[in-house]
Amino acid sequence: MDDRFLKVDGHNDLVRDQRTGAILNINKDEIQTARERKMLRKQQRQEEEQLKQTVEKLETDVKEIKSLLSQIAEKL
Repeated sequence: MDDRFLKVDGHNDLVRDQRTGAILNINKDEIQTARERKMLRKQQRQEEEQLKQTVEKLETDVKEIKSLLSQIAEKL
């Protein structure tokens, strides 16, 4: 380990960067797990946004169909 980093007492997976004061996790498995969770959250937000857009499009289409049906009914 670099002299720049100090172990955090009571936490084997954490070090303090002496230059910035930041606490860093050095457990590669935990880091990878956190990255995977972040990626999953991003994918879920994208899917939710796509669903929202689909619902909004369907609502617009239904309004248009209702309007057209109303116009047809008036002509009968």
